[in-house]
Amino acid sequence: MNFQDWAAYFRANQNHLDNLGWDDTYELTDREKRAVRRSIQHFQKGESSDGKHFCQQAQQLADPSYASTLKLFLQEEHDHAAVLGTYLDREDIPRLRTHWLDRIFQRLRRQISLENTVRVILTAEIIASVYYRALFQATYSGLLQQICLRILADEEMHLNFQCFTLHQISQGRSKVRNWLVRKAYGGLLVGTIVVVWLSYHRTMRAGGYGFFTFAGAVWNKWIWTETMQRQVERITIRGQQPIVPADQPCASWASSRHVQPRWAH
Repeated sequence: MNFQDWAAYFRANQNHLDNLGWDDTYELTDREKRAVRRSIQHFQKGESSDGKHFCQQAQQLADPSYASTLKLFLQEEHDHAAVLGTYLDREDIPRLRTHWLDRIFQRLRRQISLENTVRVILTAEIIASVYYRALFQATYSGLLQQICLRILADEEMHLNFQCFTLHQISQGRSKVRNWLVRKAYGGLLVGTIVVVWLSYHRTMRAGGYGFFTFAGAVWNKWIWTETMQRQVERITIRGQQPIVPADQPCASWASSRHVQPRWAH
């Protein structure tokens, strides 16, 4: 496996958000909007980062294919932001121009080195992998559920991609140093768990996550990424599989209510 393989994956996945059910007639209730609007606004803003500093740092890795692969990864993040933004527009929820939490993560990403940036982004991706599961369960919107599932499929590969990158960066260092670095960023994750819960607890609770359930899910995902960084053979690249067949109407998701928000019971 190399970065050219990752570039091939991202190119093959460029239609990952096609055939979404924008004809779904379901509109969020006032209660649903209160539960999810703030978190969607913030995650939409976070996914839209231009990544200029990240691309500059990519030169620190002695692999010319990494920089071009990174641009494809960033484009996929921008696609997420575009879809979430369109969904906000559809629900008459304003987009944010700036947000304090996004500014903090931007400053953290721009510090020190490429490894720091990748580890901060990995932290955000781990949080996102749990957040979008909660968001999926927080409303009856079939369209929003589709969006969440597509993004979750992408996030799985994003985690793998970041772990592969960190494995490449850490080559040649002592096991002790690598262990210390990983544990230090584990501390960042703990702080992020608390901040995210305080900011988006409405969405988490609507999706069935209490604080300890949320923290446990995030921590388990972090342990999994730790394992992949040490055992690179566990990292896989897969092709994007369709989440909802193109001929399946999105409205059926909302009407059949396969997954209900926990507060609705």
